[in-house]
Amino acid sequence: MKLKKAEEMAKKLGINTETFLDWRSLGMPYVKIGKAVFVFEDSFLRWAKDKEISPNAQDTPQQDFFGRPIGEGAPPKS
Repeated sequence: MKLKKAEEMAKKLGINTETFLDWRSLGMPYVKIGKAVFVFEDSFLRWAKDKEISPNAQDTPQQDFFGRPIGEGAPPKS
């Protein structure tokens, strides 16, 4: 379990430090010691994993939002 400064983690992820710090408002676990913000890598990875979005039927290739194949017209209205 490694404690990393927010700046180090942001650099490791290839994002701006400000963006990384903004994630605290989304529930990212962190430790504040004085003015410095730290995160435990393990805790951050668990938090990020909980935010993972799995594809669902609406994301299926070649289908629009309503599940009809792309290019197929909508049925005529009665």
